[in-house]
Amino acid sequence: MATLEDIVAAAAKVFRTKGYHAATVRDIADEVGILKGSLYHHFDSKEELLYLVVKEPIAQMYRTINDIAAADTTATQKLQRAIAAHLEAFDRHYPHLFVYLRERESVKRRFREKIGFSPKEYERCWQQIIREGVESGEFRADLDIQVASYGLLGMLNWAYKWYDPQGRLGVRQVAEQFTSLALAGLAATAAAAQTQPRQAGGLTGKLRPMSRG
Repeated sequence: MATLEDIVAAAAKVFRTKGYHAATVRDIADEVGILKGSLYHHFDSKEELLYLVVKEPIAQMYRTINDIAAADTTATQKLQRAIAAHLEAFDRHYPHLFVYLRERESVKRRFREKIGFSPKEYERCWQQIIREGVESGEFRADLDIQVASYGLLGMLNWAYKWYDPQGRLGVRQVAEQFTSLALAGLAATAAAAQTQPRQAGGLTGKLRPMSRG
């Protein structure tokens, strides 16, 4: 007999393939190999299944990045660890986190309070790491911290469009390349170290939060 874990895994696969809105409960039942009516012994609606698919993987990833941001180490080391942890979460929780990124507007509207996390808080962890790097002299002094964090997270999150756990490159190789790209753009140089930090209210006030899409 199918367990709730089996059903959630099947739902993640179907949502990944068809999209949450196009997928039906019958599609999920067919993936599990049980009758449609049997699914309702475990959950009340397709919406609840979406919640079950994304809740724990997202919570785990957020806790991990928060712990990394709070660690007593250099900003460069934090950035390396955070990039690796973000991508490893995608690999470990495939396709659950891919479903979250594609359906994140639906998730935010339906489950903002129930899930108990805020994408803004996640963004702030990355901004904290970058800010520490600027203040310590590891990262460029001319960085707009919000812009830099959105660019970094945009690069990482776009992996859901193309990353394949069975693909040519493993998650560690991808993380190493992303880290090299990030540090090439963030790391302080002699010229950048002499530049004053960008004042608050420059581009920042005109930016839309990355979590909005």
